[in-house]
Amino acid sequence: MMLGARLFLAALLALAPLPALADVTARYGLDGDKELVVEAAEGGNSRVELPGKFAIIRRDGADYVVLYGKTGPKVFELQAMVVLMKAMLPKAAAAEAGKTRFVAEPGPATAVVAGRTGSTWLLRMLEGPERDRKGHVEIVTSSDAQLAPIGRTVARAAEVALDFMAGFIPESTQFGAAARDILAKGTPLRIQPVDAGKPGKAVLALRSVDTATIDPKHFELPAPVVPAEEVFGAMGGLAQPGAGGKIGDLP
Repeated sequence: MMLGARLFLAALLALAPLPALADVTARYGLDGDKELVVEAAEGGNSRVELPGKFAIIRRDGADYVVLYGKTGPKVFELQAMVVLMKAMLPKAAAAEAGKTRFVAEPGPATAVVAGRTGSTWLLRMLEGPERDRKGHVEIVTSSDAQLAPIGRTVARAAEVALDFMAGFIPESTQFGAAARDILAKGTPLRIQPVDAGKPGKAVLALRSVDTATIDPKHFELPAPVVPAEEVFGAMGGLAQPGAGGKIGDLP
């Protein structure tokens, strides 16, 4: 059920509102060959970055998204971008959404990821197309206190992402409730689709954790904040919705 894996992964793209007890940096493998870096500082600032593509920065209580393009970085207010991008997402038909329901279930065993032991949870489609019901997404979470700042980052991310996706995966499907249930268990160590009992490639997997002091410059904005509408035509030729724009055009 690769769609479910991608939707759950979307929940990683935002920042925590609570301060960390100490600086912590987590590095995750993303789709095998990429690296997602999550930084949470003791003072409450944080940053999620896919180098060369995007960064989401929480600075002094405000959230920003940085998109890297051919003309350099563009900085937008995160919530303004969410509102704008929601208009570009496809809307689910009410009849189809009513036939789909997700659940969170305990997995069969614990797992060790990057030397850290976690519990296994399943995000599964209970009702819906037969083919999708044969698969699920396996999420390994850790209750390790050292990782709590990273877990809080993911928890807030889920709220932003679930709002972002509400147009085509509404609350009536219970996807949001199932995702929140799993996120409440701890910090994600691994997210992996399983199709008909066969594990697929992990879409997200913890590689390392570092507690070294984070350079405050990591939370500085690389350019002035501009209106969200400036994303059109500036990032890889992204066009407005009425002109054929779509989420896939983002860098």
